[in-house]
Amino acid sequence: MITRAGTAIRTDNLLAQIPYFAGLDRQTLAEITHTVRRRTLATGETVLVEGKPCDGLHFVIAGQVRLIRASTEGREHVLRVLGPGATFNDIAVFDGGPNSDGAVAVGPTTIGFISKANVTALIDHHPQVAKAALKLLSSRQRTLGNIVEDLALRDVTTRVARLLLGCMGQHDHIVEQAPNACARITHQEIASMVGSVREVVQRALKDLERDGAITLERTYIRIRDQAKLEQWAHLSV
Repeated sequence: MITRAGTAIRTDNLLAQIPYFAGLDRQTLAEITHTVRRRTLATGETVLVEGKPCDGLHFVIAGQVRLIRASTEGREHVLRVLGPGATFNDIAVFDGGPNSDGAVAVGPTTIGFISKANVTALIDHHPQVAKAALKLLSSRQRTLGNIVEDLALRDVTTRVARLLLGCMGQHDHIVEQAPNACARITHQEIASMVGSVREVVQRALKDLERDGAITLERTYIRIRDQAKLEQWAHLSV
């Protein structure tokens, strides 16, 4: 159990699903659980501030977290959307630097936290944790390369189509273990995720709707034809 201020959340099963800990036995998982602290956040509340000292490894217990970078003009770009079981601030934990990204809660969210000292001790005693970390970080690096390629070489409509498929779990993208990331999303939020502006995203969505790939409704986007969406995303064979 994770306990704090008289409350308790059972996380044994969740910890076992986190790539770092998936290969550990139940006794070790129970020991890790006792080191975890939790934090409950409201919609839009800041989880991490970019550039601040790193205090440890975080993971989502419930809800969603968006990792963001902000320009000096205040424009935000969403780097990743994370759901339950996804970790974040990993790089800062391992390289000893400051928080690499900012993070905000999407809706009511609960996160777990493991201190850097406890993560280091786990790696020292369980080499498989280090191997799992390398595999996860390598996978994210590959996804990041794909995103850079999208920004450099693909138009906004293609990027929006790829984002929607990523939300469905059909395409590696910024969405990680958050299948409802696009269930209720504004055009401005989509723009922040695909590196564009709201007006251009609106035109892209209209193009997808006219082709029958999606239906735009008041509070969400409905996928009508996944095959057509894949064609727009340049993923169909």
